[in-house]
Amino acid sequence: MLSGRANESKYLENLYQKEGSQILVLYGKEGVGKTSLLLDFVKDKEYDYFLAGAVSQKEQLLRMGAEFGCKPSFDSVLEKIQEKHCRKKVVIIDEFHHAVRSSADFMDEFLKLIRGNWDNRSVLLVLVSSAFWWVENDMVSQMGQAAYEISGFLKLRELSFLDLVRFFPDYSTKECMRIFAVCGGVPGLWSTFDKKLSADENIINNIVSRQGVLFDRALREISEKLREPAVYHSILSRMACGADKLNDIYNETGFSRAKISVYLKNLMEIEMVSKVYSAKVKGNENAKKGIYRIDNHLVDFYFRFIFPHLSATQYMDGREFFDRFIKDDMRAFEAGAYKVVCREFIALLARADKLPVKVEEVGSWCGKVGDIDILALGENGNIAGICCWDKDVLTYEDYEWLLFSLKQAKVDADHIYLFSGDDFDDRLKALAAQNAKVTLIDPKML
Repeated sequence: MLSGRANESKYLENLYQKEGSQILVLYGKEGVGKTSLLLDFVKDKEYDYFLAGAVSQKEQLLRMGAEFGCKPSFDSVLEKIQEKHCRKKVVIIDEFHHAVRSSADFMDEFLKLIRGNWDNRSVLLVLVSSAFWWVENDMVSQMGQAAYEISGFLKLRELSFLDLVRFFPDYSTKECMRIFAVCGGVPGLWSTFDKKLSADENIINNIVSRQGVLFDRALREISEKLREPAVYHSILSRMACGADKLNDIYNETGFSRAKISVYLKNLMEIEMVSKVYSAKVKGNENAKKGIYRIDNHLVDFYFRFIFPHLSATQYMDGREFFDRFIKDDMRAFEAGAYKVVCREFIALLARADKLPVKVEEVGSWCGKVGDIDILALGENGNIAGICCWDKDVLTYEDYEWLLFSLKQAKVDADHIYLFSGDDFDDRLKALAAQNAKVTLIDPKML
């Protein structure tokens, strides 16, 4: 079983064991591991696999015919699938949105697999798509009545930091944090890394160098999903440099607020950007009214470090570029990912019932003055925390700033969790030794 996909594997197996035929739509971001999950699932089953392309219906049928070894027609393909058919066969159509877009008949023809009865044999038809925004917004209207035949939807989300640590067992926690900050929870990106090299060497070879396999991945994701990429490049470059409010982006790009709002909405639809709101507490009048954040780690890295210095990539090698423009600012860049990991850690403890309070919500609070990186709210108490990655030592003054921020938010914290990037000063260590409600956590404990 694939690491981090136990629940998804169980879901697939339960669906397969059901009587009769079913249709499952499995979707998620490119590189998140959809195909790997399915190939692991069918390793002991009879299955057929086809990768649809962005081509015409005629070309799609020609490719199907070549793949299945039959004539280029739906009838021939379906007949071929039925050959050597056991009690239940899995049929996988990868990137099926291309087939639906190119052929109005595609779904109606493949429904014959579901509605047919070949000596009580059945089919699990798995329709796979990396165009997750299309699945969630346009699929039903384009598929018509055929959409009502779908038995279930399974969205494959990014893996956790803990899964990344398991994927790179020989890397230090700090190296894993660096990779997570740049690649997020996308195993398809992790798999491009050479585990014999350091995290920095992999980032240089794969992303920073013009010859790297991921050098233009961020730009390609934008151009494939969105029109007018130049506008999106401008907005994302400003966001990567710290513009997180609509007015900030307006001041720095010169685009109208109305135009920026539309483009941000499109970026949120493809989950490249999100609008983050503070947890609802008594001091909401002191909170910012929502800030924008780049959620795609690789896009954030690209527009923060590479995009502003594209000219230099032409005459510098990857190592020189990294040392000149990236190295000194990496820990500050990683700080945002560290907050994600710390909140993930608290949520994991909450699910395992290993927190001193029964947590109902894990979030953060962004004030006009003051911030709370972790705010876990529960009926029988609250937990507040700060995550300090870009400093060698988390200090007592950082703790006092958290207390000030809690006053701004009008929150009573029953327990304090302090996450350092390395160590704590002596006053904090003494405080934690005397006060059981203050917990110190370093990266190794994650």
